[in-house]
Parts: sequence; structure tokens; C-alpha cells
Amino acid sequence: MIMLRRNVPDATPMNKESLRLNKLIKQGARYLIVGFSSFALEFLLFFVLFEVLGVFVVVSNVIAIAVASLYNFIMSREWTFKSTSSLMRSIVLYLILFAWNQFFSSWVIITLMNWGVSAELAKIGTMAVIVCWNFVLYRKVVFK
Repeated sequence: MIMLRRNVPDATPMNKESLRLNKLIKQGARYLIVGFSSFALEFLLFFVLFEVLGVFVVVSNVIAIAVASLYNFIMSREWTFKSTSSLMRSIVLYLILFAWNQFFSSWVIITLMNWGVSAELAKIGTMAVIVCWNFVLYRKVVFK
């Protein structure tokens, strides 16, 4: 007996949605890994420069942020989002977002502190907001 196979598409709408969700979850996990490792690198480098080597605090902070940001950009572009977009486009957009995040977090922290919120709580709140919108903007704009 010969059985004919009907042409059934491999990617049903449900399968496509499932694949998109899996990709989103993997990207989210990678984004968090890169974020936590960037934080660790920045903090460790700041600590070593300032506490161990005695480098001026502002210089230590600027170096730590620059190195961690470079690491974060490379890892986000190559591993988290596997971007194939123009490198220069991604760099420009990353730097614009970086500058906006610095302005936003400083402004919100100062504003909340003036309302009686502790600097630490204000910082945690701004970081949570920035982490959320950075994921969306990295995924949809910067590393598209």
C-alpha cells in the first residue's frame, strides 16, 4: 500500500510563535548574563584601580565604565543579539542611548533624592527601568 504524504507546512502559526518566544527567552537570558558580567567587570575594575592601585576615584570610575561598556557592546552585538547590522550604525545608536541613560538616571536620582528617597533606592529604580528599555531598544533598534 502506497501512502501519499500531504504537503503540510513545517512552520504552523503556533510553531512560529513558539520559535519567536524561544528566541526572545534566549536573548533575554543572554542579555541578563551580559549585564551581570558587565556589572561585575565594572565594579571589579573600579575596586582594583581605586582601592588597590590608588588611582583617583573619578579616573577609576571613567576607566571602569569605559571598559565595561566596550565589553557590553561587543557581547551584546555578537552574542546576545547576533547583529548583522552596520557596525558604525550600532556604535552611534549605542552611544546615543548610553548618553540618554546617563542623563536620565542622574536626573531621576537627584529628583527622587529631593523628594526624600535614598540615593541607593533611586539608583536601583532607575537601573530597573533602564534595563527594561535597553533590552527592547537593543533588540529592535541598536542591534537590529
